[in-house]
Amino acid sequence: MKKLFLIFGLVFILAGCSNQVEIGIDEDVEDNKLAYLDIKDNLTNQEDFSNLEDIPCNITASVDRINEEEISYRIIIDDPKVNMYDVEALLIHNNFTEDIFPSIGILDETESLLVDGQDVKGISLVGYIETTKEISELDLELRLWLKYIDEEGLDHEFYYKVDDFSTNIDNN
Repeated sequence: MKKLFLIFGLVFILAGCSNQVEIGIDEDVEDNKLAYLDIKDNLTNQEDFSNLEDIPCNITASVDRINEEEISYRIIIDDPKVNMYDVEALLIHNNFTEDIFPSIGILDETESLLVDGQDVKGISLVGYIETTKEISELDLELRLWLKYIDEEGLDHEFYYKVDDFSTNIDNN
């Protein structure tokens, strides 16, 4: 009788160990990653850019030294001239990085910028570059992809290359 219980116990344990948990891949996450990479590639290879005057909001760029080994780059999108719903944006640069580029609405929720809006005053995209070079030596090029939906439900998409940004050598 003891042998019978022992055999049933071992079979039960072995059967339990053979159950493997299948890890599912979230399809939405994978789709978002692919969309991010596609947008990044399009922005990297883009040759025609919108003029700042053609984009219906303010775009302010800055580059600041954080410490001896790191600088930050930032784009602020604010003061919309038209209501901008479901804003998506990606900011890239032309220097080596292992980090993900700052974005909104691709890997996370979109935002809306509304004329006279009280909730969201602006959108800030901030990234960091590890470097000991001076900012002026980087030959830094920032590129912005911006997409939104207007009041009539039409998509608008802009590719903008930052020609002018303020720099602060010491942020302390």
